[in-house]
Amino acid sequence: MDIGPLKLHRPSVTSTGTPAWPKSLSMVSEDNSVPGVKMTAKEEVDIEVKKGSIVDTPEEEPKEEKEAWGNKTQFLLACIGLAVGLGNVWRFPYLLHKNGGGAFLVPYFLMLIVEGLPMMYVEMAIGQYFRGGSIVSWQKIHPCFKGVGLCCVVISSFLCIYYVMVIAWIINYLWVSLRPVPPYAGCEYTDDVCCQYDQTLYYWYTVVLKATPSIDDFGSGPAWHLVLFLVLAWIVTYLCVFQGVKSTGKAAYFAATFPYICLLILLVRGVTLPGASIGLKALFNPEWSRLADPRVWIDAATQIFFSLSLGFGALVAFASFMPYKNDITKDSVLVAIINCMTSVLAGICIYSILGFRTYSTGADINKVSAGTGLTFVAITEAVTQMSGTPFFAFIFFFMLFNLGISSQFGTLAGLVTPLYNDLKVFGTTRKELCVAILALVFMFFGLLFTPGNGEYVLQLFNNYPVTMPLLVVGVVEIIATGWVFGIENFDAAIRDMTGRPCPTYFKISIKYVSPAIMVVLLVWLLVDSIMNVEYYGAFVNCNPDDVLQNKTNNLAFTMEKPLPGWARAVGGMMIAVCVLPVAIYGVLNRMSVAEIKQCIYGKRVYQIGETRNSAVKLDEVQVNYVAHNEKADDSHDYSAAV
Repeated sequence: MDIGPLKLHRPSVTSTGTPAWPKSLSMVSEDNSVPGVKMTAKEEVDIEVKKGSIVDTPEEEPKEEKEAWGNKTQFLLACIGLAVGLGNVWRFPYLLHKNGGGAFLVPYFLMLIVEGLPMMYVEMAIGQYFRGGSIVSWQKIHPCFKGVGLCCVVISSFLCIYYVMVIAWIINYLWVSLRPVPPYAGCEYTDDVCCQYDQTLYYWYTVVLKATPSIDDFGSGPAWHLVLFLVLAWIVTYLCVFQGVKSTGKAAYFAATFPYICLLILLVRGVTLPGASIGLKALFNPEWSRLADPRVWIDAATQIFFSLSLGFGALVAFASFMPYKNDITKDSVLVAIINCMTSVLAGICIYSILGFRTYSTGADINKVSAGTGLTFVAITEAVTQMSGTPFFAFIFFFMLFNLGISSQFGTLAGLVTPLYNDLKVFGTTRKELCVAILALVFMFFGLLFTPGNGEYVLQLFNNYPVTMPLLVVGVVEIIATGWVFGIENFDAAIRDMTGRPCPTYFKISIKYVSPAIMVVLLVWLLVDSIMNVEYYGAFVNCNPDDVLQNKTNNLAFTMEKPLPGWARAVGGMMIAVCVLPVAIYGVLNRMSVAEIKQCIYGKRVYQIGETRNSAVKLDEVQVNYVAHNEKADDSHDYSAAV
């Protein structure tokens, strides 16, 4: 018998005369038996069998405990809180009104079916199957996709930096709304006659932002009240994340559910206000001719993609903390549908209130803009016209606060997972300290948004690093799943996790429909960004003489200005920082010609099944696929694939 380089141990003899081999040793014959030796069941468990050799089996290292959600409800609420954010309130209603009213719902729900649902399904399923953050999960499909996870980390970092500033603005309004007469409801704090024309807009720009007339003008430096609210927003975010999914899951119970209570209160109040029908007609009155405009379809596709929080890596991270045997198909569909229905309900609520604003003040409902202009100006003005202004103002801004904070701590939690578990950036440092370090660093960068030009700089962060790079991530993820991992392997993974096959609708969408739509969307945005110059809305205040002479027809507080060259360069660099990891690792770990052929002909097979490892170091990641040349056509050579 060939025992190789191992040292042969002499067995002791039991009282019955039977040789007693050490528990970690075994001498086996070709039929895996040891002649003349009887072993107990316990001894058999301790023996590792190898034909024709004696093997010393090392003691198994204790398995690191995997983080997990307290229950499935926490997971679903965290995903809903992540997806349902401020965009559902201040962007979707505006797009619905702008793009043909009720007619816009046709492309919106169609894009949900062919783009949103498949992408959400992919991210959740990949996270649950590979049991890791965005970096490890995509790298396990192929090493060339390591850059996708890193891109998610960079994009999420940019989002965490600026999104919390929006929460700070909301806290500012939440605080002053506690007063019997909120300051934005009057002009007692100033003698400027311009305030009399538009009180809420004047308060927003001059008191909250202390806005300057140009992105080049920092004004008098940071607005210290914004610095204070920024610190407070980060403290709340930290408390929701510092213990990982334990604290995130508990925070989700309130942050993800309370906005619906507020939304219901505002919805009931809104539809019963005089003039509510004006807003609802403006919102839902269908203009079917608008469906011939390709921009309407582009707006629907981008809104679906961004409102579901796809491409940030947070959904992958959240799903990785679920049990392996979980019906992720139902979970992904439920979260996506709840998100989209929330957008529709928010639209009804917002535009019924805007209709009341038109009824009360005569303001043109067609001149409402999206984003901060809708939230901090138009809706705030409408609330000041209601009886019980402080109560409804507090409810509205508290709803916005919960929507914002749930998306913020969800994104941060999804960012911590790959940094802490995948990259091991913080080593053995406690997670609480790691989250604190990240929060302090991001808060420091957030000070960029506190001077007089802060809102303009925030527009840079909102328009550049979290638009086109997200679509790049989406395109690569859907191709990696449908073609490199392979739809048959994906189906096998779904069967193994859920006990049921992947629905045919998802198979077709993931492999053919969704990639085509994502590529078209990415090319459109790329061409549009090259052909058109970016503008930003700068506060220039009104002309007091126009107010005094009642020349209000052409009265304007803001002016659209082109972004200066340095701002466009900064935006371009932010995009490059996000997408470079995808390109770099795509080249360094590029697929061979034989591997590409495997992807095209569907000859790529992975070892499907639950693995023991959860979060492992990147240098320990092994690609979990095997070539099956015996099933390949003779006309194709795959011998070099693995």
